[in-house]
Amino acid sequence: MNYLSFVLREKRILTFGLSFTFFSSFGQTFLISLFVPYFLKDFNLSNAGFGSLYSVATLGSAAILPYLGRLIDHLPLKQYGMYVAIGLLTASVTLALSWHVALLFVALLLLRLSGQGLSSHTAQTAMARYFIHERGKALSISSLGYPMGEGIFPLIVAGMLSILSWRMTWAAFAVVIALLFIPFIQLVLNESHTSRLDELKNGDTDSGDSKKFYQRILSDSQFWLLVPAVLLPAFWATALFLYQISIAEQLGWTSGLLATAFVAFAGTRIVSSLGVGPLIDRWSADTLFPFYLLPFGAGLMIAWFHPGSWSAFLYMGLLGVTMGMGSNIKSALWAELYGEKVIGTVRSLFSSLMVFSTALSPFMIGWLLDHEVAMTTILVGAIGSILLATILAFMAFKNE
Repeated sequence: MNYLSFVLREKRILTFGLSFTFFSSFGQTFLISLFVPYFLKDFNLSNAGFGSLYSVATLGSAAILPYLGRLIDHLPLKQYGMYVAIGLLTASVTLALSWHVALLFVALLLLRLSGQGLSSHTAQTAMARYFIHERGKALSISSLGYPMGEGIFPLIVAGMLSILSWRMTWAAFAVVIALLFIPFIQLVLNESHTSRLDELKNGDTDSGDSKKFYQRILSDSQFWLLVPAVLLPAFWATALFLYQISIAEQLGWTSGLLATAFVAFAGTRIVSSLGVGPLIDRWSADTLFPFYLLPFGAGLMIAWFHPGSWSAFLYMGLLGVTMGMGSNIKSALWAELYGEKVIGTVRSLFSSLMVFSTALSPFMIGWLLDHEVAMTTILVGAIGSILLATILAFMAFKNE
Protein backbone atom coordinates (compact mmCIF):
# COMPACT_ATOMS: atom_id res chain seq x y z
CA MET A 1 0.00 0.00 0.00
CA ASN A 2 2.93 2.28 0.69
CA TYR A 3 4.20 1.68 -2.83
CA LEU A 4 0.75 2.08 -4.38
CA SER A 5 0.04 5.43 -2.76
CA PHE A 6 3.54 6.62 -3.64
CA VAL A 7 3.15 5.61 -7.30
CA LEU A 8 -0.26 7.25 -7.60
CA ARG A 9 1.03 10.46 -6.03
CA GLU A 10 4.21 10.69 -8.14
CA LYS A 11 3.13 8.81 -11.26
CA ARG A 12 4.40 11.33 -13.82
CA ILE A 13 8.00 11.65 -12.65
CA LEU A 14 8.18 7.91 -11.91
CA THR A 15 6.87 7.07 -15.38
CA PHE A 16 9.49 9.39 -16.87
CA GLY A 17 12.25 7.42 -15.17
CA LEU A 18 10.65 4.07 -16.01
CA SER A 19 10.42 4.97 -19.71
CA PHE A 20 14.15 5.73 -19.93
CA THR A 21 15.22 2.51 -18.22
CA PHE A 22 12.83 0.56 -20.48
CA PHE A 23 14.12 2.13 -23.70
CA SER A 24 17.72 1.77 -22.54
CA SER A 25 17.19 -1.87 -23.62
CA PHE A 26 18.10 -0.89 -27.18
CA GLY A 27 21.67 -0.28 -26.06
CA GLN A 28 21.92 -3.15 -23.58
CA THR A 29 23.96 -6.26 -24.27
CA PHE A 30 21.08 -8.70 -23.73
CA LEU A 31 19.21 -7.25 -26.75
CA ILE A 32 22.22 -6.67 -29.01
CA SER A 33 23.35 -10.26 -28.34
CA LEU A 34 20.19 -11.53 -30.10
CA PHE A 35 21.53 -10.04 -33.35
CA VAL A 36 25.13 -11.27 -33.02
CA PRO A 37 24.68 -14.35 -35.29
CA TYR A 38 23.38 -12.04 -38.05
CA PHE A 39 26.27 -9.62 -37.55
CA LEU A 40 28.83 -12.44 -37.74
CA LYS A 41 27.31 -13.74 -40.97
CA ASP A 42 26.57 -10.49 -42.83
CA PHE A 43 29.79 -8.70 -41.87
CA ASN A 44 32.01 -11.82 -41.98
CA LEU A 45 33.19 -11.50 -38.37
CA SER A 46 34.53 -14.06 -35.89
CA ASN A 47 33.50 -14.13 -32.22
CA ALA A 48 36.75 -12.41 -31.25
CA GLY A 49 36.40 -9.96 -34.16
CA PHE A 50 32.92 -8.88 -33.15
CA GLY A 51 33.96 -8.86 -29.49
CA SER A 52 36.79 -6.46 -30.34
CA LEU A 53 34.46 -4.22 -32.37
CA TYR A 54 31.90 -4.22 -29.55
CA SER A 55 34.59 -3.49 -26.98
CA VAL A 56 36.01 -0.53 -28.91
CA ALA A 57 32.50 0.89 -29.45
CA THR A 58 31.78 0.55 -25.75
CA LEU A 59 35.12 2.13 -24.83
CA GLY A 60 34.33 5.04 -27.12
CA SER A 61 30.98 5.56 -25.43
CA ALA A 62 32.66 5.39 -22.02
CA ALA A 63 35.13 8.11 -23.02
CA ILE A 64 32.31 10.41 -24.14
CA LEU A 65 29.94 9.66 -21.25
CA PRO A 66 31.52 11.90 -18.53
CA TYR A 67 31.30 14.95 -20.82
CA LEU A 68 27.69 14.38 -21.90
CA GLY A 69 26.56 12.87 -18.60
CA ARG A 70 27.45 15.88 -16.45
CA LEU A 71 25.33 18.15 -18.67
CA ILE A 72 22.27 16.84 -16.82
CA ASP A 73 23.46 19.05 -13.92
CA HIS A 74 23.17 22.12 -16.17
CA LEU A 75 20.37 21.60 -18.74
CA PRO A 76 16.60 21.41 -18.11
CA LEU A 77 15.70 17.75 -17.64
CA LYS A 78 13.12 17.65 -20.44
CA GLN A 79 15.62 19.11 -22.91
CA TYR A 80 18.34 16.72 -21.80
CA GLY A 81 15.96 13.76 -22.10
CA MET A 82 15.05 14.80 -25.65
CA TYR A 83 18.72 14.86 -26.66
CA VAL A 84 19.20 11.36 -25.29
CA ALA A 85 16.12 10.02 -27.10
CA ILE A 86 17.23 11.60 -30.38
CA GLY A 87 20.61 9.91 -29.91
CA LEU A 88 18.85 6.56 -29.47
CA LEU A 89 16.77 7.21 -32.60
CA THR A 90 19.90 8.08 -34.61
CA ALA A 91 21.60 4.89 -33.43
CA SER A 92 18.66 2.69 -34.47
CA VAL A 93 18.43 4.29 -37.91
CA THR A 94 22.19 3.94 -38.42
CA LEU A 95 22.09 0.24 -37.55
CA ALA A 96 19.11 -0.34 -39.83
CA LEU A 97 20.98 1.28 -42.73
CA SER A 98 24.41 -0.23 -42.03
CA TRP A 99 25.92 -1.94 -45.05
CA HIS A 100 29.58 -1.83 -43.98
CA VAL A 101 31.35 -2.81 -40.77
CA ALA A 102 32.28 0.86 -40.23
CA LEU A 103 28.60 1.82 -40.01
CA LEU A 104 27.99 -1.15 -37.71
CA PHE A 105 30.68 0.26 -35.43
CA VAL A 106 29.12 3.75 -35.43
CA ALA A 107 25.69 2.29 -34.66
CA LEU A 108 27.04 0.19 -31.79
CA LEU A 109 28.87 3.24 -30.39
CA LEU A 110 25.68 5.33 -30.46
CA LEU A 111 23.57 2.51 -29.02
CA ARG A 112 25.94 1.92 -26.13
CA LEU A 113 26.24 5.66 -25.43
CA SER A 114 22.59 6.70 -25.72
CA GLY A 115 21.08 3.41 -24.52
CA GLN A 116 23.17 1.71 -21.87
CA GLY A 117 24.89 4.94 -20.84
CA LEU A 118 22.75 8.07 -21.08
CA SER A 119 19.23 6.60 -20.91
CA SER A 120 20.01 4.83 -17.63
CA HIS A 121 21.88 7.90 -16.42
CA THR A 122 18.92 10.19 -17.12
CA ALA A 123 16.44 8.00 -15.25
CA GLN A 124 18.53 7.29 -12.17
CA THR A 125 19.84 10.85 -11.82
CA ALA A 126 16.34 12.32 -12.02
CA MET A 127 15.01 9.90 -9.37
CA ALA A 128 17.94 10.34 -6.98
CA ARG A 129 17.78 14.13 -7.27
CA TYR A 130 14.03 14.65 -7.10
CA PHE A 131 13.32 12.31 -4.18
CA ILE A 132 15.10 12.50 -0.83
CA HIS A 133 13.02 10.74 1.85
CA GLU A 134 11.59 8.17 -0.60
CA ARG A 135 14.62 7.89 -2.87
CA GLY A 136 14.89 4.12 -2.50
CA LYS A 137 11.31 3.48 -3.59
CA ALA A 138 11.61 5.92 -6.51
CA LEU A 139 14.76 4.23 -7.78
CA SER A 140 13.07 0.84 -7.40
CA ILE A 141 10.06 1.90 -9.47
CA SER A 142 12.12 3.51 -12.23
CA SER A 143 14.44 0.49 -12.36
CA LEU A 144 11.53 -1.78 -13.25
CA GLY A 145 12.11 -0.69 -16.85
CA TYR A 146 15.20 -2.90 -16.99
CA PRO A 147 13.50 -6.25 -16.26
CA MET A 148 10.46 -5.20 -18.27
CA GLY A 149 12.72 -4.74 -21.29
CA GLU A 150 14.57 -7.98 -20.58
CA GLY A 151 11.30 -9.87 -20.36
CA ILE A 152 9.52 -8.28 -23.32
CA PHE A 153 12.10 -7.44 -25.98
CA PRO A 154 13.60 -10.95 -26.51
CA LEU A 155 10.10 -12.24 -27.30
CA ILE A 156 9.39 -9.28 -29.59
CA VAL A 157 12.72 -9.67 -31.40
CA ALA A 158 12.21 -13.41 -31.86
CA GLY A 159 8.80 -12.78 -33.38
CA MET A 160 9.99 -9.94 -35.61
CA LEU A 161 13.03 -11.86 -36.88
CA SER A 162 10.76 -14.69 -37.96
CA ILE A 163 9.06 -12.38 -40.47
CA LEU A 164 11.50 -9.47 -40.97
CA SER A 165 15.21 -9.04 -41.59
CA TRP A 166 17.36 -7.80 -38.72
CA ARG A 167 17.71 -4.43 -40.50
CA MET A 168 13.95 -4.02 -40.82
CA THR A 169 13.61 -4.94 -37.16
CA TRP A 170 15.86 -2.04 -36.19
CA ALA A 171 13.95 0.24 -38.57
CA ALA A 172 10.78 -0.71 -36.68
CA PHE A 173 12.50 0.14 -33.39
CA ALA A 174 13.37 3.57 -34.82
CA VAL A 175 9.72 4.17 -35.68
CA VAL A 176 8.68 3.27 -32.12
CA ILE A 177 11.22 5.72 -30.66
CA ALA A 178 10.14 8.50 -33.04
CA LEU A 179 6.38 8.06 -32.67
CA LEU A 180 6.07 6.94 -29.04
CA PHE A 181 9.11 7.64 -26.88
CA ILE A 182 9.99 11.16 -28.02
CA PRO A 183 6.40 12.51 -27.86
CA PHE A 184 5.99 10.86 -24.46
CA ILE A 185 8.99 12.77 -23.07
CA GLN A 186 7.37 16.03 -24.15
CA LEU A 187 4.08 15.24 -22.44
CA VAL A 188 4.83 13.35 -19.22
CA LEU A 189 6.42 15.99 -16.98
CA ASN A 190 4.33 18.88 -15.73
CA GLU A 191 5.57 22.32 -14.75
CA SER A 192 5.99 21.51 -11.05
CA HIS A 193 8.29 18.58 -11.84
CA THR A 194 10.50 20.51 -14.24
CA SER A 195 10.73 23.49 -11.88
CA ARG A 196 11.68 21.29 -8.93
CA LEU A 197 14.32 19.38 -10.90
CA ASP A 198 15.80 22.49 -12.43
CA GLU A 199 16.07 24.12 -9.00
CA LEU A 200 18.03 21.11 -7.74
CA LYS A 201 20.53 20.94 -10.58
CA ASN A 202 24.02 22.23 -9.94
CA GLY A 203 23.96 25.11 -12.38
CA ASP A 204 26.95 26.85 -10.79
CA THR A 205 29.52 24.17 -11.59
CA ASP A 206 31.72 25.11 -14.51
CA SER A 207 34.15 22.75 -16.27
CA GLY A 208 37.03 23.78 -14.02
CA ASP A 209 35.06 22.98 -10.87
CA SER A 210 34.00 19.64 -12.37
CA LYS A 211 37.64 18.80 -13.05
CA LYS A 212 38.57 19.57 -9.42
CA PHE A 213 35.60 17.55 -8.24
CA TYR A 214 36.71 14.54 -10.29
CA GLN A 215 40.24 14.91 -8.91
CA ARG A 216 38.91 14.96 -5.34
CA ILE A 217 36.89 11.78 -5.89
CA LEU A 218 39.77 9.98 -7.59
CA SER A 219 42.14 10.83 -4.73
CA ASP A 220 39.78 9.31 -2.14
CA SER A 221 40.80 5.80 -0.99
CA GLN A 222 37.14 4.90 -0.35
CA PHE A 223 36.42 5.43 -4.05
CA TRP A 224 38.98 2.82 -5.07
CA LEU A 225 37.70 0.33 -2.52
CA LEU A 226 34.18 0.71 -3.95
CA VAL A 227 35.12 0.54 -7.64
CA PRO A 228 35.51 -3.28 -8.00
CA ALA A 229 32.11 -3.96 -6.42
CA VAL A 230 30.53 -1.27 -8.61
CA LEU A 231 32.00 -2.58 -11.87
CA LEU A 232 32.15 -6.37 -11.66
CA PRO A 233 28.44 -7.29 -11.98
CA ALA A 234 28.10 -5.41 -15.27
CA PHE A 235 31.53 -6.66 -16.41
CA TRP A 236 30.63 -10.32 -15.99
CA ALA A 237 26.95 -10.02 -16.98
CA THR A 238 27.89 -8.35 -20.28
CA ALA A 239 30.24 -11.18 -21.25
CA LEU A 240 27.99 -13.98 -20.02
CA PHE A 241 24.94 -12.63 -21.85
CA LEU A 242 26.75 -11.73 -25.08
CA TYR A 243 28.14 -15.25 -25.49
CA GLN A 244 25.26 -17.08 -23.88
CA ILE A 245 24.93 -19.62 -26.71
CA SER A 246 28.57 -20.72 -26.46
CA ILE A 247 28.31 -20.80 -22.67
CA ALA A 248 25.13 -22.90 -22.76
CA GLU A 249 26.81 -25.48 -24.99
CA GLN A 250 29.81 -25.83 -22.67
CA LEU A 251 27.70 -26.18 -19.54
CA GLY A 252 25.37 -28.76 -21.03
CA TRP A 253 22.39 -26.44 -21.34
CA THR A 254 20.53 -25.72 -24.56
CA SER A 255 20.39 -22.18 -25.93
CA GLY A 256 16.59 -22.37 -25.66
CA LEU A 257 16.82 -23.31 -21.98
CA LEU A 258 19.10 -20.38 -21.21
CA ALA A 259 16.89 -18.01 -23.18
CA THR A 260 13.89 -19.23 -21.18
CA ALA A 261 15.87 -18.75 -17.97
CA PHE A 262 15.88 -15.01 -18.71
CA VAL A 263 12.35 -15.08 -17.30
CA ALA A 264 13.88 -16.00 -13.93
CA PHE A 265 16.42 -13.19 -14.34
CA ALA A 266 13.71 -10.64 -15.10
CA GLY A 267 11.45 -11.91 -12.31
CA THR A 268 14.04 -11.81 -9.54
CA ARG A 269 15.28 -8.46 -10.78
CA ILE A 270 11.79 -7.02 -10.42
CA VAL A 271 11.29 -8.49 -6.94
CA SER A 272 14.73 -7.45 -5.66
CA SER A 273 14.44 -3.97 -7.17
CA LEU A 274 11.10 -3.37 -5.45
CA GLY A 275 12.21 -5.02 -2.23
CA VAL A 276 15.43 -3.08 -1.80
CA GLY A 277 13.83 0.37 -2.12
CA PRO A 278 12.23 0.49 1.35
CA LEU A 279 15.39 -1.08 2.80
CA ILE A 280 17.46 1.79 1.40
CA ASP A 281 15.04 4.31 2.91
CA ARG A 282 15.24 2.53 6.27
CA TRP A 283 18.91 1.54 6.60
CA SER A 284 20.74 3.63 3.92
CA ALA A 285 22.59 2.51 0.83
CA ASP A 286 26.04 2.38 2.45
CA THR A 287 24.80 -0.25 4.92
CA LEU A 288 23.43 -2.48 2.14
CA PHE A 289 26.12 -1.98 -0.49
CA PRO A 290 28.72 -4.53 0.74
CA PHE A 291 26.12 -7.34 0.65
CA TYR A 292 24.65 -6.85 -2.82
CA LEU A 293 27.28 -8.92 -4.68
CA LEU A 294 26.65 -12.09 -2.68
CA PRO A 295 23.73 -13.41 -4.82
CA PHE A 296 25.79 -12.83 -7.97
CA GLY A 297 28.65 -14.91 -6.58
CA ALA A 298 26.22 -17.65 -5.56
CA GLY A 299 24.76 -17.69 -9.08
CA LEU A 300 28.22 -18.09 -10.61
CA MET A 301 28.90 -21.01 -8.26
CA ILE A 302 25.66 -22.67 -9.38
CA ALA A 303 26.73 -22.27 -13.02
CA TRP A 304 30.18 -23.68 -12.24
CA PHE A 305 28.57 -26.71 -10.59
CA HIS A 306 25.69 -26.92 -13.19
CA PRO A 307 24.03 -30.05 -11.77
CA GLY A 308 21.07 -30.03 -14.19
CA SER A 309 18.67 -27.99 -16.29
CA TRP A 310 17.10 -26.39 -13.22
CA SER A 311 20.46 -24.81 -12.36
CA ALA A 312 20.17 -22.49 -15.37
CA PHE A 313 17.10 -20.88 -13.80
CA LEU A 314 18.75 -20.59 -10.39
CA TYR A 315 21.92 -19.14 -11.96
CA MET A 316 19.98 -16.49 -13.90
CA GLY A 317 17.67 -15.79 -10.96
CA LEU A 318 20.54 -15.08 -8.57
CA LEU A 319 22.23 -12.82 -11.12
CA GLY A 320 18.92 -10.95 -11.39
CA VAL A 321 18.82 -10.37 -7.61
CA THR A 322 22.16 -8.53 -7.66
CA MET A 323 21.35 -6.58 -10.82
CA GLY A 324 17.98 -5.52 -9.38
CA MET A 325 19.40 -4.36 -6.06
CA GLY A 326 22.60 -2.92 -7.45
CA SER A 327 21.22 -0.21 -9.69
CA ASN A 328 19.14 1.29 -6.87
CA ILE A 329 21.73 0.90 -4.12
CA LYS A 330 24.47 2.52 -6.19
CA SER A 331 22.37 5.49 -7.32
CA ALA A 332 21.28 6.15 -3.74
CA LEU A 333 24.84 5.70 -2.49
CA TRP A 334 26.21 8.47 -4.73
CA ALA A 335 23.58 10.88 -3.37
CA GLU A 336 24.44 9.88 0.22
CA LEU A 337 28.20 10.22 -0.27
CA TYR A 338 28.39 13.29 -2.55
CA GLY A 339 25.03 15.11 -2.35
CA GLU A 340 22.09 15.55 -4.71
CA LYS A 341 23.31 18.66 -6.53
CA VAL A 342 26.28 16.97 -8.19
CA ILE A 343 24.79 13.53 -8.60
CA GLY A 344 24.74 13.85 -12.40
CA THR A 345 28.47 14.54 -12.45
CA VAL A 346 29.19 11.69 -10.02
CA ARG A 347 26.97 9.19 -11.80
CA SER A 348 28.51 10.04 -15.17
CA LEU A 349 31.96 9.26 -13.76
CA PHE A 350 30.91 5.90 -12.33
CA SER A 351 28.82 5.11 -15.40
CA SER A 352 31.82 5.81 -17.60
CA LEU A 353 33.97 3.45 -15.54
CA MET A 354 31.24 0.82 -15.72
CA VAL A 355 31.01 1.15 -19.51
CA PHE A 356 34.81 0.85 -19.74
CA SER A 357 34.60 -2.39 -17.80
CA THR A 358 31.83 -3.76 -20.03
CA ALA A 359 33.97 -2.88 -23.04
CA LEU A 360 36.76 -5.18 -21.89
CA SER A 361 34.68 -8.26 -21.11
CA PRO A 362 33.39 -9.12 -24.64
CA PHE A 363 36.91 -9.05 -26.03
CA MET A 364 38.34 -11.02 -23.11
CA ILE A 365 35.67 -13.74 -23.05
CA GLY A 366 35.55 -13.91 -26.88
CA TRP A 367 39.32 -14.43 -26.98
CA LEU A 368 39.18 -17.10 -24.26
CA LEU A 369 36.35 -18.95 -26.01
CA ASP A 370 38.14 -18.83 -29.37
CA HIS A 371 41.24 -20.30 -27.64
CA GLU A 372 39.12 -23.09 -26.14
CA VAL A 373 39.46 -22.06 -22.49
CA ALA A 374 36.90 -24.06 -20.50
CA MET A 375 33.88 -22.12 -19.27
CA THR A 376 34.32 -23.65 -15.82
CA THR A 377 37.79 -22.06 -15.65
CA ILE A 378 36.34 -18.67 -16.59
CA LEU A 379 33.68 -19.04 -13.90
CA VAL A 380 36.30 -19.79 -11.24
CA GLY A 381 38.02 -16.50 -12.11
CA ALA A 382 34.68 -14.67 -11.95
CA ILE A 383 33.85 -16.15 -8.53
CA GLY A 384 37.26 -15.16 -7.16
CA SER A 385 36.90 -11.58 -8.40
CA ILE A 386 33.42 -11.24 -6.83
CA LEU A 387 34.73 -12.50 -3.49
CA LEU A 388 37.60 -10.01 -3.53
CA ALA A 389 35.29 -7.12 -4.47
CA THR A 390 32.96 -7.98 -1.59
CA ILE A 391 35.83 -7.89 0.91
CA LEU A 392 36.98 -4.51 -0.41
CA ALA A 393 33.43 -3.12 -0.16
CA PHE A 394 33.25 -4.05 3.52
CA MET A 395 36.62 -2.36 4.04
CA ALA A 396 35.32 0.85 2.41
CA PHE A 397 32.77 1.33 5.19
CA LYS A 398 34.54 -0.32 8.13
CA ASN A 399 35.17 3.03 9.90
CA GLU A 400 31.61 4.36 9.52
